[in-house]
Amino acid sequence: MDNRIVEFIRGLRAAGVRVSLAESVDAMNAIETLGIVNKDVFRSSLRATLVKESDDFAAFEELFPLYF
Repeated sequence: MDNRIVEFIRGLRAAGVRVSLAESVDAMNAIETLGIVNKDVFRSSLRATLVKESDDFAAFEELFPLYF
């Protein structure tokens, strides 16, 4: 799953979303803590840790189902 999250982060960056290394680590830590069993919690934890600008929500919502 870690590789898939890294690919997703690359996809976000390619779409113009600014995701720092620190935010990437935060996302991995959140997933480690919260798990992936509940897809809504998984999605929300990635969105909360990776997206900081409201303008980037659309890119996240478009890409999330392509990766997960």
